[in-house]
Amino acid sequence: MLSMFSLRTILLSVGLFATVMAILIFSGKIPIGKQAQKVMGDVVMWGTLPEVEMNAIIQDFNPKAKTYAVRYKYIPEDKINQRLLEALASGTGPDSIIAPYQTILSQASRIYPFQMDDKTFRDMYIDGAGILSTPQGILGLPVSVEPMVLFYNRTLLSKHDIINAPTYWDEIVTLAPVITIKQGNTFVESAIALGTPRVPYAKDIIMAIVGQLGQVPIVRLADRDNTPIFTILVNSPVTSDSQVLPLATANRYFTQFADPGQNAYTWNQDQSFGATDMFVAEKLAMYVGYSGEFLTLKNRNPRADIQMTTLPQTRGYNTFSTGMRMYAVATLRTTKNPLASLTVQSQFAGAGVSPSISNVVGGVPALRSYAGTQGLNPVIARSMLVARGWYDSYQKETTEYAGAMISDIINYRKGVNEASANFVSRLIDLYNRP
Repeated sequence: MLSMFSLRTILLSVGLFATVMAILIFSGKIPIGKQAQKVMGDVVMWGTLPEVEMNAIIQDFNPKAKTYAVRYKYIPEDKINQRLLEALASGTGPDSIIAPYQTILSQASRIYPFQMDDKTFRDMYIDGAGILSTPQGILGLPVSVEPMVLFYNRTLLSKHDIINAPTYWDEIVTLAPVITIKQGNTFVESAIALGTPRVPYAKDIIMAIVGQLGQVPIVRLADRDNTPIFTILVNSPVTSDSQVLPLATANRYFTQFADPGQNAYTWNQDQSFGATDMFVAEKLAMYVGYSGEFLTLKNRNPRADIQMTTLPQTRGYNTFSTGMRMYAVATLRTTKNPLASLTVQSQFAGAGVSPSISNVVGGVPALRSYAGTQGLNPVIARSMLVARGWYDSYQKETTEYAGAMISDIINYRKGVNEASANFVSRLIDLYNRP
């Protein structure tokens, strides 16, 4: 049996080899066929992407690989962490996974970091991919990104003499009473869906605003034994002389849209239809979502003049950023075929395969160079370069905590500062549990 030292040495060697090959493949200098002479065997990949679409990509990939092949298995996103835990405990786990970056982060201790020079990684991929970079290597190579954007109905804006979609968040506050039409407690037309826990991507929107205020919600460091240490900064002022509490500020802005006492009141918890349905039905002027939804929204109502623009920014801050959804592929430490798995990882995240994978989720390749693609929607081109995530490795719990925080505020159980502080306290307990 190999010693742990020997195993680590082997893994490091194949990792370095795969890194060199990845760079060559990305540059187009070595086609898959030539590399395949040195790589053999199957790579079992589990992922949260649809099986039919992924198998179509893999059926095109495998013949070109020749001496190695990918075998894909779909696992629902809400079940993949538990399924991995059970499979790895019994020795039946996959070689690699492809999933949202949050899932990759949650599996950090089980992942073999891809050995790539940090500058090479950052030159190759969008800035937001840096969330996957650690001192030990890259947890996962990104294959797709969808930046958060603002969708709007041009017809509804024009109806109210509004020429352009808002550029800043404070402009939405001004537009809300102009656009919104109420009959009793029912909104006949609304400016935007914000303010309640059930608003799509409520947590993501709040964290995007925190990012625009210049704060990184959670910082991951490591001690001398490489044990991760998490610092919760989501509500900490960016500078020592600042009075701005980022999370509280974001919450105060977000929840005003569900407060009947505010001029911005444009949405409530009693809406009979969801935000997406209201937007498609042309009863909602603006909707915050992810770029991959654009075609779906337009196809649901081809008559509607649905447009897309960059996410509004926070006025007065020298930042320009937005949220993101990002998928990545990672190799597990327990892989039975490390060379083939690392090779597949590099190829799936390269220019040859990632466009096909991105199409499955409606995203675009997370490669920096893709932003210069001719014909790419300029909103996506600009937004993908400034898209950011945060260290959301406990996604289920943080979503629950964020929903409780918003609910406490809009139902007057807690003030904004108290609810925000309570959220921070829960994160501290969550990220520092054994």
